[in-house]
Amino acid sequence: MRFTIRSKLLVGFLSVSLFVTAVNINAYYYNDRLNQSFDNLIDKRVDVLNKATEIQHLSMQQTNNLRGYLLTQEQVFLDDLQAANQLLQDLVDQVEAMDIEPELKQPFEELVEADQAFMDETNLLLTNLEKNHDQAAALASFKSDVLPIGQKIGPLATEFAGIQRKVLDRDRSDNTHMVDFVNQMTALLTGVTFLLTLLIGLFLSQRITSNLLRITRVITGITNDSRNTTKLPSIEVRSQDEIGDIARSFNEMVRTLEKYSVLEQEQRWLENNVGEMAVKFQGVHNLEMLAQLFITTVTPLVDATYGVFYLKQGSSHRPELRKIASYAAQQDGIGVDSFLFGEGLVGQAALENRTILLNDVPDNYIQISSGLGQAEPSSLLIMPVQFEGQVIAVFELASFGAFNLVQQTLLQQVANQLGSVLSSIGGRMQIERLLVESQTLTEELQTQSEELQMQQEELRGINEKLEEQYKNSEHKTRELEKTKSQLEEKARQLALSSQYKSEFLANMSHELRTPLNSLLILSNILAENAAGNLNDNQIKYANTIHQSGNDLLHLINDILDLSKIESGKIDLITKSVGLHYISEFAEQQFFPVARQKGIKFTTIMDPDLPAAIVTDEQRVMQIIKNLLSNAFKFTERGEVKLHIHRALHNLPIDGGATFSLQDGIAFSIHDTGIGIPKDKQGLIFQAFQQADGTTNRKYGGTGLGLSISLNIAHLLGGDIFVRSNVGQGSIFSLVLPCGEKAGSESPASVVVVQQEVAAAAPVPAVEVSHEAEVELDDTLWAGKKVLIVDDDMRNVYATTIALESRRMNVLFAENGISCLKVLKEHPDVDLILMDIMLPEMDGYETMRTLRQTPGFELLPIIALTAKAMKDDREKCIKAGASDYLSKPVKLEQLFARMQIWLTR
Repeated sequence: MRFTIRSKLLVGFLSVSLFVTAVNINAYYYNDRLNQSFDNLIDKRVDVLNKATEIQHLSMQQTNNLRGYLLTQEQVFLDDLQAANQLLQDLVDQVEAMDIEPELKQPFEELVEADQAFMDETNLLLTNLEKNHDQAAALASFKSDVLPIGQKIGPLATEFAGIQRKVLDRDRSDNTHMVDFVNQMTALLTGVTFLLTLLIGLFLSQRITSNLLRITRVITGITNDSRNTTKLPSIEVRSQDEIGDIARSFNEMVRTLEKYSVLEQEQRWLENNVGEMAVKFQGVHNLEMLAQLFITTVTPLVDATYGVFYLKQGSSHRPELRKIASYAAQQDGIGVDSFLFGEGLVGQAALENRTILLNDVPDNYIQISSGLGQAEPSSLLIMPVQFEGQVIAVFELASFGAFNLVQQTLLQQVANQLGSVLSSIGGRMQIERLLVESQTLTEELQTQSEELQMQQEELRGINEKLEEQYKNSEHKTRELEKTKSQLEEKARQLALSSQYKSEFLANMSHELRTPLNSLLILSNILAENAAGNLNDNQIKYANTIHQSGNDLLHLINDILDLSKIESGKIDLITKSVGLHYISEFAEQQFFPVARQKGIKFTTIMDPDLPAAIVTDEQRVMQIIKNLLSNAFKFTERGEVKLHIHRALHNLPIDGGATFSLQDGIAFSIHDTGIGIPKDKQGLIFQAFQQADGTTNRKYGGTGLGLSISLNIAHLLGGDIFVRSNVGQGSIFSLVLPCGEKAGSESPASVVVVQQEVAAAAPVPAVEVSHEAEVELDDTLWAGKKVLIVDDDMRNVYATTIALESRRMNVLFAENGISCLKVLKEHPDVDLILMDIMLPEMDGYETMRTLRQTPGFELLPIIALTAKAMKDDREKCIKAGASDYLSKPVKLEQLFARMQIWLTR
């Protein structure tokens, strides 16, 4: 049978085409299978490696959180420890579910055993701490039993991660060998194809030899340079016959091989750079340093030429992104240092939590400069960095070229790692900053206290100079007439200067009261040593701080009153004040003091007295309280007596002198104390003076009380008289105008209220002193929920610490509107501490609203007021309060009142 050339060409080239097709299919099949197998293998190895890295991080977090909880007893560390334990257990379960290599099983089992031992020891330690409340023993057990195990977990996790990296490197090497094998087989089959085609070409017509030679030269070039597998030559197709089809199929095969080669290189580049960035992040402990390291590393890595890093700052209501790091940035005013969420492209990317990519940047958007010139970028990428679904940072990159998919993938993976690192560093820096702020506040308080003492010394020096000038003026009466106008001007200036200083002291006193209130509460909590973690010296130091704070508070109050008196800024609020109410006030305030000192305290009211007088209730109470306090201070044994009588009845005035206010009412305080020498009885009413300068070492005091009381008595239209003998006692009498209300009835007989108190005497049933006798229960407070309504965060902080020390659950609201919202979310609140002076909705309106709200009609509410007057209590009770206390609050009194209402 005779074959034509066409038949031979058909048979020959059909055979060659089939063979080439088989080669291509075989190469494509093995390359595709190889790439899929390698991708799955790499994904699995990287997943295990990432989990090993997370286990390593969580193991360190376990130890740090446990140490933080043992040192501070703060619940946040215990919550973080439990969360880390749960996350670590989830990671271990996930790794166990994976099919890991045999060489990884033993290190992983050792890691699991170490972690389980750590959690067992931790649970045992926390159980013993909760049972024994011995922090020192818990810390010792932590160092001896728990910490060594925790320190082993990190190295075990590191070893596990290291073995995983070796397995990953080995798999990469195997894949490389397999790729080489496939390439060699492809080259071998290509050579066979070349030989077969050459034989057919020689056998067939010479008309197709030119095209065959062209194909042969290309294939020969590939076989001679088989090492170059990344860039293969193609055949220029000139004919439209079967040879052209062969050439086109060959070119398609070349493109396929090049495509898979490029994908492999991109995947390897991506994995290597992500791992290197994770390693770099581990040694950084500052947000600015981390941001600069990130932007400096990642910008050139993705072929960008400009980069900016923004960090989230500000409150949750008004978050702001502020620039803290940059790459190749110019200091020419171009660009913005900060953005609000939703402002500009940076703010919009943060608001929507999505990446913004611009490939056509407008002209003059930004200039990227170097030493040789400047140009505009063509592409812009803005990507948010998030942690637990919340955007915490944004970075912006600009490039002369477009950002490809691999570069975007790298940025996304690195941003995911960066989020957790930023959150961790930010939390640590927040703790350090709070510690520094606490130390700074303490130093400022100490500095202000020293400045106040210096100002008091300066004021005392000015007063001494004024006295000296007054004495000299008595001896120079004639010269006074000549210089009268000059002295009057000087006196006016001195008075103005004194007024300015008084106003300054008043302002300073107000500024110091708020931090002192928190200082007193917190120092009292330390002195109680409820946790039992302070030694005797530390308790003594806390008591000293608390006592010094009380002394400074009393001094500030006295200086404030004195400055108001000197500047003439005391406003008198006159109303009808019952004499029985004044007597009851004295009994409630000083029966506990008498019982403590073991002396007798008596109050007597004469029968011919009116029911009430018209005066300023607060100022009268202030004078009587000061006089009684002095009487108890200087009386070691015997008795103290308050006698309310007409001014001319038994008024202790020598020489039978008469008082101009013949209808006045006298409040006489008798004591059997140390007494006052006659030559000193006028001196004691001067500011900063005492009868004996050495007595303040034993009895304390600043010498301001009597001076303030005398000035207030004069403002009320009255006076204070004193009669005393050394060693026998004293009688101080406050005399005020009667100002009786018309139609008032006098009592029918003498009213005498007497209470003798000895060391073992029973406690009188007096409301104000009742709190000191209430024995607080450990079991009643735990788990109770209390709501603090106050706009002063320092008072909220101090009160919260005190209540949480009794294991109460504390909620907070800054005004009445917020209080109603919190109660709606937490209707199971057991008690409310309600401040009266609140913004937007004050305490009175809030309590009236609560009493009209179903479910809160009987909820206990303790109102907190700045004064302790009768009308304030009545106003609070009328508005819906269950009880009230005056500020500054004493913890013992607060706890006692709370226990009364929690048990009802």
